Amino acid sequence: MKTNNCAEITDAKSRELTEPGEKHQPYGFIIPAGILIGLGVGILVDHVSSGFLVGLGLGFLGSGLFPLVRKPLESEGVLPGSTDITMLLIGAFLVFIGIGIVWAPAALWWYAIAGFLILMGIWFLVRGFYKIS
Repeated sequence: MKTNNCAEITDAKSRELTEPGEKHQPYGFIIPAGILIGLGVGILVDHVSSGFLVGLGLGFLGSGLFPLVRKPLESEGVLPGSTDITMLLIGAFLVFIGIGIVWAPAALWWYAIAGFLILMGIWFLVRGFYKIS
């Protein structure tokens, strides 16, 4: 029976994970961390649901922006367009909703949600036409 050296196994696994063109794991750990921090702050200020939404939104923003601030590996460069705009939009919307629950009057919500949906529709149209041409 042949036994492998532990260093050889570790080296082989690291080479498998850093092959060029292979996608790395998403930064999903940031979203639950944001939720927990938001819940904790929400409990302290007596607005648990708003804290949850703001924390979730900040988690989405953080996971969308994290690829821009992390140090790339030697074999990879910073790819243009590597930022996920959809994650950033969802995160900004959730932060807006969470803060708005506390500060905005109820009559304003219909206009804010309608405006956001219109902007999202325009964004999908622009993105769709950009991919066609």
